Amino acid sequence: MKTDKLRKFLIPNIPYVFIGWAFLKLSTAYRLAAGAGFLTKVMGIGQTIGPAFADFAPGLNPVDWLVGIVGAVAFRLFIHMKSKKAKKFRRDEEYGSARWSA
Repeated sequence: MKTDKLRKFLIPNIPYVFIGWAFLKLSTAYRLAAGAGFLTKVMGIGQTIGPAFADFAPGLNPVDWLVGIVGAVAFRLFIHMKSKKAKKFRRDEEYGSARWSA
């Protein structure tokens, strides 16, 4: 019984692990980019994104991990809000004031 609850929780959330990994790698690319200012680092991500994604293993920098976790949680909240809005729209559409018969 306990494994069923665990499986129902883990399987739908596996994609968010990969999304968090992608945000972590983007943070690593930002950190490795040359420059001191924000804009110069953002422009330099194009040169450092290859080396950042070259290794599958995540780095040990805590800031990268923080960006990865926050990015995955933000993406999850975005999906959750979109699904709530879609359910509300379907409910309004289904039980609207439209007449189906003449």
